[in-house]
Amino acid sequence: MIDYYENDNAGRLVSVNAPTTDCWINVVQPTHAEIKFLADRYDFPETDISAILDNRESSRVDGIDPARPQRPLHLLLQFPKYATSPLGYLSFATWPFSFILTDSAVITIANQPASFIHDLIMNTGSKNLDLTDRQDFVLRFGWYIAHAFVHALTLSEQETKRLERSLTTATDNDQIYQIMAMQKSLVLFKSALSDNRPVLKAIAAAPDYFNGPHFQELLAQILNETDQAQKMTTIQSSILAQYSDMVSAVVSNNLNEVMKLLTSVTLIMTIPTIVGGIYGMNVALPFAHAAHAFAFVMSIIIVASLITAAMLRRRNWF
Repeated sequence: MIDYYENDNAGRLVSVNAPTTDCWINVVQPTHAEIKFLADRYDFPETDISAILDNRESSRVDGIDPARPQRPLHLLLQFPKYATSPLGYLSFATWPFSFILTDSAVITIANQPASFIHDLIMNTGSKNLDLTDRQDFVLRFGWYIAHAFVHALTLSEQETKRLERSLTTATDNDQIYQIMAMQKSLVLFKSALSDNRPVLKAIAAAPDYFNGPHFQELLAQILNETDQAQKMTTIQSSILAQYSDMVSAVVSNNLNEVMKLLTSVTLIMTIPTIVGGIYGMNVALPFAHAAHAFAFVMSIIIVASLITAAMLRRRNWF
């Protein structure tokens, strides 16, 4: 699917039906026909777009080599996206996102819808997205990609805190499955951020692109967000590694507490059964013909049960 945008007379982003000069072309899940159309129109290799069809494509940058000045800049970064694990728990996946910077358009390509595109438009205001300054436009996207990792890690941190609170009563494997899903997400984040950072450093040193204090400041902000995300990933990985070692022991201990309670209750409930069984025998028994025999038997049951409960309680078994 291809969407075209341009700035109107007031500087706002508006959707148009066909590419124009100084436009933004957003491509999601492109078909082979769409790939060929864009590659032919803007004169770049089809592989610059088809690369994102491989969901494990590594981050890279092409077109900054001074020996090949005619090739458009192609920048491929990884971005995070909310997902659900096979067992139905919170997780995240990483996907490739490409930028192609031509003389008359900025082309963005992804094989999965990226929520940060909406954030970029809504948070900055479409009037601040000037398509004539295409390099600035690309760097703004880059910051939102880096910030998307921070946001995803914040959600992961909140889920970790929820897990910590739920451990006090955990008696099943739900927490273990959730930790497995989160650990997988963090492994993907670590790999993606490690791939993105050298690419960002490379474009910061490119001789023909992103030169000037304004661009260097934006690049510094992107690198700071990336560094923050890497630090958060490392910290959460360490915390979850400790949790994975601890959760099994906590769940086992909680089950032992439940079994201890059920055993104590069963022992106390055995007393009425024994006394009732004895006085249910068809033989002569003390006080069997007394007027208050039932009250007497119930008193014995209650007293014996209370004494047993007190003894269990004193030994912390109940």
